[in-house]
Amino acid sequence: MNYRHLFYFWKVATCGGVIRAAEALHTTPQTLSGQIKQLEERLGRALFRKEGRRLVLTDAG
Repeated sequence: MNYRHLFYFWKVATCGGVIRAAEALHTTPQTLSGQIKQLEERLGRALFRKEGRRLVLTDAG
């Protein structure tokens, strides 16, 4: 398991979205989205769902 994926997941979850998390981490939203997607593919489950412009954790998340 890649610990960076877990860190990015945690940061997106606490910030409520990819853009805010990217700003906090000084990286691009595309980088975070890609890392989250890789983690979801590895786990075989969606970790977030969209509610408007926010990301909300799923039961798996």
